[in-house]
Amino acid sequence: RITKEYQKNPELVQVTHKQLTVPSIEQYYFEVPNAKKAEVLSRLIDLHNPKLSLVFCNTKKMVDELVGQLQNRGYTADGLHGDMTQALRTRTMEKFKSGRIEILVATDVAARGIDVDDIEIVFNYDVPQDEEYYVHRIGRTGRAGKAGVAFTFVSGRKQIYELRDIQRYTNSKITLKAVPSLSDVEENKTNKFVQDVLNTLKNSDLEPYNKIVDQLLEQDYSSLDIACALIKMSMGKDDVDMPKVTNDDFEDTGAESGMVRLFINIGKSQKVTPRDVVGAIAGETGLAGKMIGSISIYDNYTFVEVPKENAREVMSIMQDGKIKGKKISIEPAKARS
Repeated sequence: RITKEYQKNPELVQVTHKQLTVPSIEQYYFEVPNAKKAEVLSRLIDLHNPKLSLVFCNTKKMVDELVGQLQNRGYTADGLHGDMTQALRTRTMEKFKSGRIEILVATDVAARGIDVDDIEIVFNYDVPQDEEYYVHRIGRTGRAGKAGVAFTFVSGRKQIYELRDIQRYTNSKITLKAVPSLSDVEENKTNKFVQDVLNTLKNSDLEPYNKIVDQLLEQDYSSLDIACALIKMSMGKDDVDMPKVTNDDFEDTGAESGMVRLFINIGKSQKVTPRDVVGAIAGETGLAGKMIGSISIYDNYTFVEVPKENAREVMSIMQDGKIKGKKISIEPAKARS
């Protein structure tokens, strides 16, 4: 009635649900507890190694927290949300477009102006609060005729139902995938390294480096030893002769496969944050921040997961160390009840 009264010759524009999503975007979801999201996000980034990726959170607070966690894990990440000045938003976007920032974490409102063709993966760190937001989010990848991937993290039964609503709204299939293990990530990294070496051998002029190899051979090292040393330098591998922690060294600590959950005797009462824990462990032990797993902070204590092969070293170095100026003790956690 209102349109007939006030509009003259209006045109009706209708968008069908079949046209809401782009066929070139592969859509998957992972069932992930909230406390594990940062760890799973890190694994997926390491596994797929996207040139540029976009991570969506529902709140500004979550954007800031996640950016801090990613930076502490060694990623070049930054955030975009409504509390930032326009000048700061512009600078952040320029860094993202140029590749100086590889991971951009944003809210839906702040992301409206993002127009970048090379975003390879969109992560829905939080299930969007509206079905239409999902369409806008994943539409940031798979642009200019390129393929794209969208990953959504789902926590709990309620969000499973919300995801089903999104599938009905978009008339698309979002496939469940298993969370990659640490061994999956490591295997992928090794395979990629081998392929890069093969490409270099086939397509590069290696003659300028012959002199360096000759100098190393003169030191009575075999070519195999030299190659292994260079691989270690390139991949950042731990010393192979370092004592390894076996499965028998730790009883069940309640950690996921390949990890050990450690107990630290300080927590929220001492104003400890995940950033403090990651920063202290990474800074003191040299363990890359991205290798540190789930962190759960309670009032007077904290649980942190580290790779099993590094757990003994982390405990040895961190015992009687300090986090946020507070002296700590650290030990294997007991199995979850």
